[in-house]
Amino acid sequence: MINTPHNADPRQAELRETWRRVQVDSDPAAADPVVLDCARRLLADPGDNGARVWVAGLAEMLPYLVAQPGPEAERATVEALLAAASALGGQSCGHETHPYEKDLGTLAEDAPAWSGLPTGHLFADSPIRPPNEADLCPANIAGIARVTADTIRPFSADGIPAVVPADHISTVKSLSSTLWDYPNSDPATELESNANCADWLATRAARAGYVITQHASCWYAVHRLTERSVFDAMIEGLETVLPKLAGPATCAHDADEHPDPEFESADIAEIGFHLRSPGGRAELRNTLDAYPPDAWLCPRYLRDLAEEAVAELRAAHTSKFGVRDTSGMDSTCVRPDGTLHIVALTMFVADADTFDETAENIALWAARRHATTDDPHEKLVLLLLALWVTQVRDLPYGVGREVRAVLRAVDPAPLEADCRHGDDHPGERVRRWDELDFAAHLQHLYAARTFPVPEGAWSADTWRCPRFLADWARELILELDERYQLMDEEDGDEESVYSGEW
Repeated sequence: MINTPHNADPRQAELRETWRRVQVDSDPAAADPVVLDCARRLLADPGDNGARVWVAGLAEMLPYLVAQPGPEAERATVEALLAAASALGGQSCGHETHPYEKDLGTLAEDAPAWSGLPTGHLFADSPIRPPNEADLCPANIAGIARVTADTIRPFSADGIPAVVPADHISTVKSLSSTLWDYPNSDPATELESNANCADWLATRAARAGYVITQHASCWYAVHRLTERSVFDAMIEGLETVLPKLAGPATCAHDADEHPDPEFESADIAEIGFHLRSPGGRAELRNTLDAYPPDAWLCPRYLRDLAEEAVAELRAAHTSKFGVRDTSGMDSTCVRPDGTLHIVALTMFVADADTFDETAENIALWAARRHATTDDPHEKLVLLLLALWVTQVRDLPYGVGREVRAVLRAVDPAPLEADCRHGDDHPGERVRRWDELDFAAHLQHLYAARTFPVPEGAWSADTWRCPRFLADWARELILELDERYQLMDEEDGDEESVYSGEW
């Protein structure tokens, strides 16, 4: 057992001050000699009582060692730390746990700041408290050496406890439920929060895990979410990390040696989070049989993932929040005689699957044509078409703001008066749930002589009832206003794009 010193050693204080000056932005020409001196002293006798000082010294310089050390400084550091872990870790002790293990579970990241938690007590001049027996236990120092080595060079050290940071366990559970499509929290908040940590990803493995998790989350954002802030955060985060994925343009891996990113996204996202901490990587050691650990950290592989995710997110951002071009839809939606192709318009909506933008484009096209046509009957049908799609789809902001402008143009005055139809207006069932039924009603309303009367049909007078239309428009406007509040504030866009009456 290493003895606890009773008095501070002035030489240790001087050394520690030298090590503290080696920071993330230090010049390698000045920092590398300090690192190499410490590593060589440790490697000279890694099992000696004084090894704790050199282990602590290298841990103190961890912010620099995960940033820009020279190749020799990095190699010598990892070699010395692993030698110390091997020499000290084989000594028996009576401790069930050690201080460094407690610290592993309290962190949210593979962070260089970790070094200040367990190593500060290895010096007799610690401002917090002097080192105690558990701090100076060879097994504790060996553990610090392993974790420090593994933070510099991921998967380099065996014997690290599989202690996944508590924050990661909680986040993985929540994110997995979202990626399985059964979210137990707000998915937009979840994905935006996960994206917003790119600036403080200090290590190679943390950045790798971040890219893998963001790529695995990309499909959900693209196909499920309409909040612009999520896309902004994910794009910004990936573009922040991309320049830091240093490495050659090619790699030594065969094509099939890179992990398959199309595997279950929830499982891939969990692997990404585990890559971001020493304890998480220890957990992964027994589960990465299909691919070697270095394949998950391959810079070329990670750049490909990041660039692919950014491209998909940018395309979705443009589609969801930009101005879509619907001019090419005229040939599909309008007959040669200038009348609406009502079957195409309604069935495109009724038959569109969850990921299809066709229904959104129909609503946008209908809103734009509504603003230009002078035919009252066509205006009514186009308004009903826009109301229907808005009812059954979560329109992205770029589409919804134009549709909302048309809905705002519906005169709200009739809401204050009774109408002769009483409660005999088309109900929520036909408006919200039975899309084929609504399509049949709209086809008959537009061309009563061409299309059969649907069961339970309402008269044209009921469909054009000002109170019915005002009530439906108000319901949807309130929903859109709530959903778009933040984006409206960002754009300063509270006014309708169009004016006029339906």
